Amino acid sequence: MSLMLPLAVGLALGLLLGLLGGGGGILAVPLLLAMGQTMDAASTTSLVVVGIGAAAGLAMHARSGRVDWRIGLIFGLLGSAGAIAGSRLAFAVDDRIQLAGFVVLLLVAAWGMLRRRPASSSPDDDEPLPDPRWGTVLLYATGVGLITGFFGVGGGFVAVPALVLALRMPMKRASATALLVILVNVTIAFLAHGTSHLDGPLTLTVSAAAATGAVVGALLQSRVPTLALQRAFGVLLVIAAGYEVVVLSIAS
Repeated sequence: MSLMLPLAVGLALGLLLGLLGGGGGILAVPLLLAMGQTMDAASTTSLVVVGIGAAAGLAMHARSGRVDWRIGLIFGLLGSAGAIAGSRLAFAVDDRIQLAGFVVLLLVAAWGMLRRRPASSSPDDDEPLPDPRWGTVLLYATGVGLITGFFGVGGGFVAVPALVLALRMPMKRASATALLVILVNVTIAFLAHGTSHLDGPLTLTVSAAAATGAVVGALLQSRVPTLALQRAFGVLLVIAAGYEVVVLSIAS
């Protein structure tokens, strides 16, 4: 396999993580599948790639003071049970069922990205947040963890709107804090998955490129219109879902 493809994939995934605080993981699995990996290998490799990319992007956002460490850690840790349960379930479910669920997830995420207008961000991103609705936080956090473990994705595309909805967090602050949620979730999910399906050289190459892309994405976030990014991301999700349908039909 040419080295250019894993590097390009990693850079693209990292850019999405750095710019939007999510999106890299949900595209990582279909792209890794396109490189010839099995579903189990792709989901495990995705966790490593997304985790390293999220850590790189998080470091850059932290320098700008946009990360809410307390909320991010609480949200991530609350999702731990879901991440572990999802990881165990992933190995027990037939690949075709997992792929079918992933297609539905891609289309739901695409619909949300294409229809939702981003909340307006303002200089008061550092103002104290209202008291969180902890029942809603628990529900969303568990759901994000379950998605992370079952599909091998970071869950950022769910975590960002969850932080905005459950905690009324401004968009830029939510996208930065979501990287911390992703990092906690993928770390726990990876420990549950194990390394038996991991392709070391490929994972290292894609992860290094993802870290570079995440740094660049974090630096560019304030310069790129969020609405344009969301629409482009939604289109990419539809394309990824179409690819998964083809894979599913072949597997059947």
